[in-house]
Amino acid sequence: MSYPLFVIDEVSAMDITEEYEDVLQNLEFPIMNYFRRNSALQDTEVKRSLEATIEHYRAEYAKRAPKNMHLSNVEQRIMRRIDLEAVIAITDHFAYQFNPENFVKTSEELQKCLKRIIKSVDRWHSLGGQQGYLNFTSQFFPQV
Repeated sequence: MSYPLFVIDEVSAMDITEEYEDVLQNLEFPIMNYFRRNSALQDTEVKRSLEATIEHYRAEYAKRAPKNMHLSNVEQRIMRRIDLEAVIAITDHFAYQFNPENFVKTSEELQKCLKRIIKSVDRWHSLGGQQGYLNFTSQFFPQV
């Protein structure tokens, strides 16, 4: 039996979401925290930050300099907040805790998680407008 491509895509997205739920939450937490303090943030800025972060890890893995993504100041701030070490430090005392032994360490797995968040940004942006992803996702994170 063959399944339509969109069904297979949804199944693989669910697998990633379930397998890396804690990682995804810890990557999204600083984005939501920034959004609560800067209500003008838009989905497109989040997406560009995520894409630049993926480029950063690709370049690191390939032992080359990352491409200049020409990020705005806001996008650079978001990118710094979703850096692995920054996420660990920021969420140290909050609800979504890291278990260092289980945290995704490989570049490939981290990129997979970032791409999954980009898919979420795209989906909720198309359904909810300029802040569709941010408004949808923020309801799952506690006010800090």
